[in-house]
Amino acid sequence: MAAFVMLLRYNTSGIRMLNDAPEKIAAIHDSIERWECKVLQSYHLLGEYDHCLVVDAPDNFKAYRASLGEELSATAQTEIMPAIDLPMFERLMSQSIETGGPHRWQIQPWARFARWAMRPYAYGQYARKYFQPLTVTGQENLNGFQGPCIVVANHSSHLDQYALFPALPERIKSNLYFGAAADRWFLKGRKEWRLQPWYQSLVMGLYPIARGGGSRTLEYPRWLLKQGCNLMLFPEGTRSRGKQLATFKYGVAIMALEANVPVVPVYLGGLKALRPPGKREIKPGPACAHVLPPMHFAPGTAVPDATRQLYEAMNAVHQRVLKDGLAAAPGS
Repeated sequence: MAAFVMLLRYNTSGIRMLNDAPEKIAAIHDSIERWECKVLQSYHLLGEYDHCLVVDAPDNFKAYRASLGEELSATAQTEIMPAIDLPMFERLMSQSIETGGPHRWQIQPWARFARWAMRPYAYGQYARKYFQPLTVTGQENLNGFQGPCIVVANHSSHLDQYALFPALPERIKSNLYFGAAADRWFLKGRKEWRLQPWYQSLVMGLYPIARGGGSRTLEYPRWLLKQGCNLMLFPEGTRSRGKQLATFKYGVAIMALEANVPVVPVYLGGLKALRPPGKREIKPGPACAHVLPPMHFAPGTAVPDATRQLYEAMNAVHQRVLKDGLAAAPGS
């Protein structure tokens, strides 16, 4: 997620609305939050613009400008600009913006052994400390399942991958690789060794994904699948903000159909409450991971149709959890 500043200049209808019912400004907030955004601050201005909103939004929020502008056109003209807080700006200015990876050596036997040896430190400590408890269900759906495959999960917290690992059998997670934002996890020049690109590739099993990189972002994961590796991706692309699952992107379906490999959906619940987006503090609490049956898409299936099938399978679990809590994830 990223911060954006949204400036509004009210037209005649907007001014009339504010004069007649100032409380209706909340309708503008509702329109923005439908795009998986959170309004952080809201100001009325005395100047060239009439209103200023600071929103926490998906990285591609600006791409929605035309659609959002059309939705708000009866009220105001809009201007959307990406923003960055001063401490982050100072850190970025003092370090290289060059990224490292991907590192093809990460699939070598020696690298896989090192990753297995470091797993209790890299992954296990978070599960032990913060998941109280972590309930795993549906593992029987993977009995006899080998791979390669693409593991997917809903994305609501930076803790998601730590809850995912205990849900998978060793034969999958011992050769599993996660896509991660290159400009966050693979920046060169950082001092802390755990933030080095080599550490992310070797210990965490990550590979870099360039934001907005288009089809190029699929080149390395395609190569991994050809080597018999398993992938893990969040089809929402970024952490969801609202109560509902965000729209799934097409990348998972494209690769699954191209490589003719199954997709293993894993529903993760309770993690947003432990560490919500935008928060650094972690609050221990219950979480769940429910493994759904692998999904095989028939050759010739259209990418939008495969994406819809995947979304519907995950959303069915999500709706049960919203209604009845984490214990409802497995269903009847």
